[in-house]
Amino acid sequence: MDPKASLTAPNAIREMIRAGDYSGPTNGFVPGFTQCNIVILPKAYAFDFQKYCQNNHDCCPLLATSINEGDFRLDPLGSNIDIRSDVPKYRVLKDGQLVDEVTNITKIWRTDFVTFALASYVAFDYVLNTFGFDTSTSSPAHTLPMYISDIPSQPVGPFKSNKVVCLRPMDTKEIIRAIQAGSISRVPHGIPVHFGNPADIGINNLSKPNFGDPIFIPEHKQPVFWTTSLTAHLAITRAAPELCIINSPQHMLVTDRPDMDLLIQ
Repeated sequence: MDPKASLTAPNAIREMIRAGDYSGPTNGFVPGFTQCNIVILPKAYAFDFQKYCQNNHDCCPLLATSINEGDFRLDPLGSNIDIRSDVPKYRVLKDGQLVDEVTNITKIWRTDFVTFALASYVAFDYVLNTFGFDTSTSSPAHTLPMYISDIPSQPVGPFKSNKVVCLRPMDTKEIIRAIQAGSISRVPHGIPVHFGNPADIGINNLSKPNFGDPIFIPEHKQPVFWTTSLTAHLAITRAAPELCIINSPQHMLVTDRPDMDLLIQ
């Protein structure tokens, strides 16, 4: 699919994904509409995971959950969402280990599943763009580099992990403007957790991100790091539930919810 075709209504994107016409990354699609990372767990794990997200709102901003167990709709995010088919690519985990990657989970759906939708860092790209930043490094052809830091999240039950952070290079003036943008908007993932020496947060090689693509950092800029909701995915692998389904990295649920709805909440 031509990436330019992505600049349409969110429901049109979901329809293409549902029909099997697109299974690639979604970052950069329909700017201004919220994209979510997805976690689907058996009910037995749902309470602890929801509490984990609430205790780690900076990196796991929970936007919606399924109303009832087994419900595959997410009406607060879109009236026609079917979570079994509207994500371009899913990862199936058993006991914390990846066992399959598929484009539809209808055949393995269970009546005890509970779905969680967490805001992606893409929403802050929209804010940065409105503040005049160039966010072209986040697009269907190029995703921001993401790293597993040594910053711990707050554990709840079996769920615990270090925080996953994404990198945007900025100069000093841009850092100040970005902090102002995050503070004013209060959008999820809006305030950086670190800038400067990556080793201070346990990152020793910027050329080898754990997720996403490496990025060139000009001499006059320095690495700046923000949390991402992939932290929740990492916590899932550590908790090792008997079965869990997550979206593949950068393959997110495109919702009908405007990013503006996330601002100043």
